[in-house]
Amino acid sequence: MPSSELEYVLSSRAFEKTPTLRKLLTYLWDHRDENISEYAIATEAVGRRADFEPRFDATVRVLVSRLRQRLKEFYDTEGSHLLTQIVIPLGAHQVQIVSVGSEIASPPLEGVQSDATLHPNVSIRRIAWIESVIILILIFSNGWTLWLRNRQQQESKRVQESRLPDFWRQFLGNGKSTQVIVPNPVFFSWENGLTARDKMVNDFSEIGDSPVLRDLEHRFGPPTLSQQYVPSPDAFASLRLDRYLDPDGTRIRFFTTAEVSASDLDRQNIIILGTPNTLAPLRNILDRLSFRVDVPTRSVIDRRSTAGMPSKFETVQQSATRITTPGIIASLPGGAGTNHVLVLITTQYTSALVSYLTSDIGLQELRKAQAASGNHPYFEAVIVSDIEDTTALRGKLVEFRPYIPRP
Repeated sequence: MPSSELEYVLSSRAFEKTPTLRKLLTYLWDHRDENISEYAIATEAVGRRADFEPRFDATVRVLVSRLRQRLKEFYDTEGSHLLTQIVIPLGAHQVQIVSVGSEIASPPLEGVQSDATLHPNVSIRRIAWIESVIILILIFSNGWTLWLRNRQQQESKRVQESRLPDFWRQFLGNGKSTQVIVPNPVFFSWENGLTARDKMVNDFSEIGDSPVLRDLEHRFGPPTLSQQYVPSPDAFASLRLDRYLDPDGTRIRFFTTAEVSASDLDRQNIIILGTPNTLAPLRNILDRLSFRVDVPTRSVIDRRSTAGMPSKFETVQQSATRITTPGIIASLPGGAGTNHVLVLITTQYTSALVSYLTSDIGLQELRKAQAASGNHPYFEAVIVSDIEDTTALRGKLVEFRPYIPRP
């Protein structure tokens, strides 16, 4: 595959708003013949610092997964006519060039005339007829291959959906594609290599709200925006959810809060996970909920509490290494009303909510609560999870209600 075809991929609509993925693909292409490591990709391609630790930071794995999905999107649409494809095998970081067909070039007119001269018993008309038959065979063969591939994909989708529990089938079984949105916190970077973040500042224009950031700006000058980082708890939680819902890696795509657009919420099923701070760009969605996660107190507050019902669910320190902490799972209608938005929001441990949603006990508990409330497809639920160190042990449903948009 010549570099011009790589440029064609990079300049496509699928990659036009993803500078990070373009940079990553270019790096992987330039090093396609090398055994590159996660560390090299992180520090040389996506701007991570020299102290990057792959064991605890899943940034590279998340970005490579998103790149894999974006390439598939490109070759399913704009690049469907290409005879070669750039692919990244599952579990690998190196790109491969795969041929999906053979280009049959028609011989030039001079060559046909020469053949007719060398073989006077073979007329140009006969050669043209033979070429036409070959072309028809190729068209039929390619059409059959595309039809068979599409049928296999549809069958694979039906098999995957049939193996999923009822809860996930009701969420994913509407014919829409699915995106997992992971947080992309706002960092402030300076030319001297310093990068800083204030957890309470989630908009680049709000640097003045932080005394520490104001001081750094005074000392080192205006910073630039950096959003290369994906919090490791959210990255690992999203990858676990991806393996559960999409084991062959073909149906679910990853995006960050910096990339998602309002139109995505109208066209596709969306799974959002993170904390109120890291999900600040999607605050308009979080504000629709009657439950709210309060990060400073590590609690969930009920903004519609009634008499006799708890108005607050707090984190409890059970021992030196164990806590019980609340989180929110909410299923909401998308902008068009035909797609679903699933929100998983906590003070820190998004993995606890993913564990709950991928366990038989948790899903049965949710479905039972849904049935008791009239099988309303949209709901809000408070889940209290036991955490030992950083490991989620078990979760329990403590509050459930059908979703009613806040005024």
